[in-house]
Amino acid sequence: MFGTIRKHQNWLWLVIIFVIIVTFVIFFSPDVRLGANRPAEGEFGSIGGRQIGQEEFRDAHQEARMAFFMRSNGREWPGSDAEESLKRDAIFRVFLKEKMKEMDIRASDEAVGRIVRERLGNYKLADFERDILAPQALTLQDFERFLRHEAALQQLVNTAGVSAKLLNPREAEILYRKENEAASTEVALFSASNRLDQVTIAELEVAKFFTNRMPLYRVPERVRVSYVAFPATNYLAEGDKLLASITNLEARVEEVYYQRGTNTFTDTNGIVLSAADAKQQIKEEERLRIAFAEARRKATDFGRELMDQPQPEKLETFEKLAATNNWTIRLTEPFDRNSGLENTNFPSEFRQKALTLTTNAPVIFNPIAGPTAWFVLALKERIPSEMPPFEKVQEKVTADYRFQQALEAARKAATNFHAAVTNVTDKEKPFVQLAAQHNAKLITPAPFTPSTTSLTNLPPTVNLRMLQQFGFEMKPGDVSGIIPTFEGAMVVYLKERKEPEESKVKAELPEFLARLRLYRQNEAFNQWFRKQVEQARVVIPQPPAPAGAPPGQPPPQTRS
Repeated sequence: MFGTIRKHQNWLWLVIIFVIIVTFVIFFSPDVRLGANRPAEGEFGSIGGRQIGQEEFRDAHQEARMAFFMRSNGREWPGSDAEESLKRDAIFRVFLKEKMKEMDIRASDEAVGRIVRERLGNYKLADFERDILAPQALTLQDFERFLRHEAALQQLVNTAGVSAKLLNPREAEILYRKENEAASTEVALFSASNRLDQVTIAELEVAKFFTNRMPLYRVPERVRVSYVAFPATNYLAEGDKLLASITNLEARVEEVYYQRGTNTFTDTNGIVLSAADAKQQIKEEERLRIAFAEARRKATDFGRELMDQPQPEKLETFEKLAATNNWTIRLTEPFDRNSGLENTNFPSEFRQKALTLTTNAPVIFNPIAGPTAWFVLALKERIPSEMPPFEKVQEKVTADYRFQQALEAARKAATNFHAAVTNVTDKEKPFVQLAAQHNAKLITPAPFTPSTTSLTNLPPTVNLRMLQQFGFEMKPGDVSGIIPTFEGAMVVYLKERKEPEESKVKAELPEFLARLRLYRQNEAFNQWFRKQVEQARVVIPQPPAPAGAPPGQPPPQTRS
C-alpha cells in the first residue's frame, strides 16, 4: 500500500476520507508538548467480561489520536483535556475490530488506496514520519495500520447500513419536494438604530443605569502574549523550487483542472477563467500550500528546539531562543475571551489556547495554524480583573442607555403595528401601508426553502433560521407574532409557498436520493453500533475523581 503512495509522494500530503462515528466524541483541548500522550498503566476497560489488554489498547489509542489529527485537517493533535474521550474512542475501536474479525471484514490494499482522496503532499514518507509522526511517538507502520482499519470500518458501515439502500424513491421525492418548497414573505423591521436620536439623556437615569448593571462593565482578566509568526509568504521560494522539480507538472495540473471541473475556477467577479488562467491558479494554490507546509516545518523545528533547552517552560527561554535564531518576537495587546485581537489575522485557536497558559506553564510548543501563518507563543503577563469607575466608562454607559431606550421604543412600535395589521381582513396591502405608517423598514427577502443557508439581501439583524421557522409554520396570508431581534423586533407576512418546478425535481432528485441514502446508512450504522455495544457489555473505566472531592462523589460528567 505504501508503495502506491510513494508513486505520488511529490504532490501534497494525503487527505483521508474517514468514517465519522457519532458515538466517538472528541474534544478540542488546550495544546500540549510535542511528546505523545500515552495511556496510563492500569484498567483499560472490558468487552463481554474480557479485559482489554494493554497492547491492543495502546494500538487503538494511537489510532484514536491519528483520527483526531485527521479530523482537524492535520492542524493539531489532541491535548490532555481530550484524554478521557480518546480512551473511550480507543475502547470502541477495540470492540469494532472484534466485530470486523467476527464478520470476516478485511481491507485489501486496493480498498486502503481508495480512501486516499487526493495526492496532495510535498512530504516524502521519511519527512512525514520525521515531522508529523515521530514527535507523537508514532511510525509509518502505525499510520498504515490506522488506514487499513479505517478502510475496513468503511466496509463495516456499508454492511451494517445496508437497509438504507432500500429507501423508497417515492419517500425521497416527498422529502425533496418539502425541502425545496419556496416561501415568499414581507418583513417589517423595527430597529433601535432608527430611534436613537429620539432618546432624551438624563444624567441621573444614566447613573442609575450604571449602578444596576455594574457587573457588565467590569473588565475581565486579560492576557498579553509573546509570539513568533512563521508566515507562508516567507517560504514561497521553496514552493517555486519544488514545483520546478516536478517533471510532469503540466500533466498533473491538467488532471486537477478536469477533476475539479472546468467551471469551478472563477475570478473575483465569479466569471469562469480560461483554461490557461485556471491552470495558473492551480499552480499558485500549490505554491502557497507548499510554502504553508514549509512554514509549519520551521515552526515545528522551533518548538522542538525550544523543548530541548534547559528550562524550556520559561518565557525567558522562549524569547532568548527566538532572538538567537533571529525570529522576530511580537507582543499582542491585552485580550480576553470576548474582546481584543479583533483586527488581527490570528485564528480562534490562538485566543483559546493563549487563555489556558499560566505562569507555571507559559509556553505552547506545538505551532498553531492561522490562515496564512503558523504561530508559536508564550504568556507574557496576566492582567487582573478590575472594576472601572463610572467616569472612565461613562461614554459607553450613556451609549448603552440610549440603545436600551431606543430598543424599548422599537418593540413598542412593533406591538402597535401588529395590533393594527391583525385587525384587517386582507393583510397584504395593509401590511405594506401600515409598516410605513409605523416607521418600520419593509424588506422583501428572496424566496427561500427550508434548506436555504443564506440570502444575499437579508439584513444581518434578521435571523434566517427564525424566518424559515415562521415561513413554514404559517399559512399563506398569515401574519406572524412579534419576533424579537437583538436590534428591536420584526413581523413577518407570508405571501405564498410555491412547490419546485418539475424540471428541477427531475434533474436533482437522483443526487438527493443518493445523499439521503448515505445519511440513512450512517444513521442505521449508529443504531446498530449502539445496540452491539449494549449487547456486548462494553465497559468503559470511569475517570478518577478530582483531587479534594468528597468520598463517594462521582467524577465530573463529560459530553457524549
